Amino acid sequence: MEGTTTIKKEPGIGSGLANQVKLTLMRAWTERWSEVQWGVHLKRILATNSNDGVDLAEILLQQALVGSSPNSLVLSYLKHIVLSQVIPHSTVFKHISTYDDISKPYCIIALIDIAETFSTKLSFSYGTDSSLQMCKSLLMLVHWLLNNILKCLQKIQDGKSTPEYVSITDRASSAVLKTLEKQTVCTLLQIARAEVTDNYRDFEQAEVNVRGTLSQLSQSQNALPTTTKDKVSEMLGSLSRLQDMNLPSDNDDDGPKLQLCSTINTLVSLEAVLNSTNELQPFVDQTMVIARLLFFQKLSWPQLYVEIFRACFMGIIDAPANSPEDLKWTSFTFLKIPQILQRLQQNAAGRDVMADLEQSFELLINSTNLLDLADQKKKCDSIEQLLQGCIKADLLKDVHSQRIMQRREKERGRLLDKAESSQGVPCSSIVILRAEVTVSSILKVETLDTDFQKNQEPLFSLLCKMMSGKSFEIILAAAASMGELQNLAIKLIKLNEFARHSAGEAGKASQTRARLFDITFLMLCPILQQYGLETITNGHKETVDSFFVQWAQRWFPEDGKYKNIENCNPSDSNKVESLINLFLSSGELKTSLTRWHEVCLNTPFAIQEILFAWEHGAIGPEQVKTVLENVKNWMCCLPVVVSCWLCCYINTADQERREKPLLMLEQLMTISNKSDSSAQNDRCQFMKTVIEHLSQDILPANHHLRNISKQYIPANEPPAIILEETLKLVFSKGWVDLKSLHTLEQVLNLCGSDRFCDQVVHHMLESNKVDDLCMAVSLVFALFHMDLEHLTLSLLVNTLPRILYSADNSHLMIDPRGYTLAKLVVLCITAAQVSKVGQKEPYVRRGRKRSRIDVDVEEMDECEVRPSKMRKINEPQLTLLSEDFTFDDMTVKEDGEHSPAFDTKEPLNKAMVNLFCLLNAIIHDKRVTARTGFIRSFIDEALKCGPQYYRFILQFMPSNMLPQLMKTMPGIFTNQQILHICDLSTLSGRKLAAKAVCHNSYLKVTS
Repeated sequence: MEGTTTIKKEPGIGSGLANQVKLTLMRAWTERWSEVQWGVHLKRILATNSNDGVDLAEILLQQALVGSSPNSLVLSYLKHIVLSQVIPHSTVFKHISTYDDISKPYCIIALIDIAETFSTKLSFSYGTDSSLQMCKSLLMLVHWLLNNILKCLQKIQDGKSTPEYVSITDRASSAVLKTLEKQTVCTLLQIARAEVTDNYRDFEQAEVNVRGTLSQLSQSQNALPTTTKDKVSEMLGSLSRLQDMNLPSDNDDDGPKLQLCSTINTLVSLEAVLNSTNELQPFVDQTMVIARLLFFQKLSWPQLYVEIFRACFMGIIDAPANSPEDLKWTSFTFLKIPQILQRLQQNAAGRDVMADLEQSFELLINSTNLLDLADQKKKCDSIEQLLQGCIKADLLKDVHSQRIMQRREKERGRLLDKAESSQGVPCSSIVILRAEVTVSSILKVETLDTDFQKNQEPLFSLLCKMMSGKSFEIILAAAASMGELQNLAIKLIKLNEFARHSAGEAGKASQTRARLFDITFLMLCPILQQYGLETITNGHKETVDSFFVQWAQRWFPEDGKYKNIENCNPSDSNKVESLINLFLSSGELKTSLTRWHEVCLNTPFAIQEILFAWEHGAIGPEQVKTVLENVKNWMCCLPVVVSCWLCCYINTADQERREKPLLMLEQLMTISNKSDSSAQNDRCQFMKTVIEHLSQDILPANHHLRNISKQYIPANEPPAIILEETLKLVFSKGWVDLKSLHTLEQVLNLCGSDRFCDQVVHHMLESNKVDDLCMAVSLVFALFHMDLEHLTLSLLVNTLPRILYSADNSHLMIDPRGYTLAKLVVLCITAAQVSKVGQKEPYVRRGRKRSRIDVDVEEMDECEVRPSKMRKINEPQLTLLSEDFTFDDMTVKEDGEHSPAFDTKEPLNKAMVNLFCLLNAIIHDKRVTARTGFIRSFIDEALKCGPQYYRFILQFMPSNMLPQLMKTMPGIFTNQQILHICDLSTLSGRKLAAKAVCHNSYLKVTS
């Protein structure tokens, strides 16, 4: 046809354009134009008119489906303008899915053929919001195809079978299969599932109805051709796979994997030695985090159990005999491990835990040398003791124990030496098990909760038995593993409160009350030294007002940190003067009139005056010695009180003024005369041990009373060198021995989390071998649990930004180093979040003392004083301060959507937002460097953690970060990964996911 027919416009833009299209379509059909001719004329019309309000697809379909049979020429025109992108696919799909006239089977078949053609030749470049609209229209199309299959099957079931119905069923099934062959279509349907939940529910119901109808038709002969049945079944199988949104398992060997042995071994060591008073659940939670992350590497429950057992026996062998660590390892292994297994059992729902445990013991028996050394160390059958604990916890039966022990006897490398035990020296494991019974009996109501007034003598006798020898140390270890240490301490505090002043007794009764105050005070001191004051006060505010806690908070040193004694004045100078006179004259206090807590508070001020008098020459050394002997003779708790003050004084004094207080401290640690009473001698020895422990950090390095074995950081060597040497040793061995563990803890306490984290991470990245990096990241991740929250913040706020922005550290971003660093960051974030969720109170480390940062944050919240403004520079600044901090710009919010509900005071949330701002700034840099690859690895590692963990990380991702990533590195993420990166619960997340999936379709990235 030549030229173009001029058509007079009708009034109104929309109706005029519609009439022009209809008239042109009529002429094209009459003159049998080709598809190209039709397209040329249509585009000329559209170029001279606005197409607002005119639905071209609706006009063409109305003309094509007028009769009982479709107009094939008009349908070909429709195909042409859709495939040439004059109108979007989604518009055609919407109109096709509304056609439901089953009485016109040939029209239905024609529409099915068009739908199949369009769905296999989709284009995703039409319009700004076409991606999300395409998701909904595709769902409508597949739902329409499924409904046609269902209607035809129901007609056939009712005996109204015709060749047309069979043909519709066959072709619709084929269309669904070909549509779902494209992974992009499947991904968009999953987005539609979140976008239109009600429609998707109807779609799922239609699928269920088709399955039911097909199963009924399968029972009748010749109702439906076999080929059609098979095609429908195949189509239903394809739909069932559509529901799977899981990421594929990570089976590649390119990146470093977390090694179970090193990680669990270190984690168990931290829990047994440093956090022995912790509740069980936080450790179980961290173990489950590691277990879930390792399930990608085909971890089994028996493997997890056996690694925990091995770590315990390695710790038992490594700990020096009869040391506090030996008791901690023994009590942890035989008392706490069965309780931990019970908690882990709750996370293994649906599994045969007894079978898993039996299998784990079978695996443990293969470690013959390890078990033989443990048996030799403990002088008992260690595996038998552990089995008894499992049986007691109802984790195993006797029949399991018998089978395991029979196998152990066959595999035993050396005969068990029980000679020493038979001579009356019980092994430590037996002692700990006996101590469990002792602790239970002590905590009974009739023991320590009796009427103090009426049962002072029996109580004193009981406490003396607890203090004899190593009994109290063993009782503390057992109570810590049983979770009863706090209860024991609280009962001792209550008894100390009762005994601190006389109620009018005279004679022996008042003396017994004084001895009760003395012995309970002494018993509480080792609890503070070994487990911290938080063990007593955490969760029990009634103890905060007690005398002992008030005194300890003011005077008692913890972890080598001594208190400030400046500007301290006595509340009553007359009482101090009276004490000085009594000390100098060797007088005695009347126990019936004395308030012992006041004596404890005023004695340091009296000793202060004695020391000042000695320094000024008013008294001589002999008089000072007499005073100190009188202090020791009065009560054993008084030398402890005086020693605390002396240590604090020495800490602030210059070198010249330290000599005399050091001599006084030595005098207090000297036991001059032994008493005829064994109880008194036990208290004196107990007092000496307490004073020696609290003065270790204040004594000169070469002092004869200083315990060199506990000095893990020599005074003449920098901590950085000690840390470097320790890390080399740990990384070469693949596990953390006891000495290294204490050294690392002391370095962390001395240098702080920032310096510790920085040096450990750089040491981890020294090697470029994958095997070395696997071992390193496993160890470092476990070591970070020494102070997980603050080390994670140091990693996110200080160490990682320095590496990303420093040109000198660019080599650390190159794989496999960059991949290893990304794995460590994700692991630490995940573990810190799990730990934070499990805490009962904010800013409190589990079983450990609060850091200075925690106290500062609390004080800032209380006074509500805003920090001073910081200087702004162009580069993204990482800060945990509240100034200029907001979550508002983190994501693009659609109309009606609310901002994410985040705790703006939570440091981890702030660190995550700031980190993603930094990563986003790197992505928008025009250069593609190793830092860009690190960001990709970081997101990959987050996705591997599973939805229960990665959603917390990726919720802080800015909305413009994913599109920029895909522009910078096309095809970087698969469609399935995009679904997990974007939050499909929000409209903005669904739009972002749909656009990203469509972007992938251009690059043929479908998996």
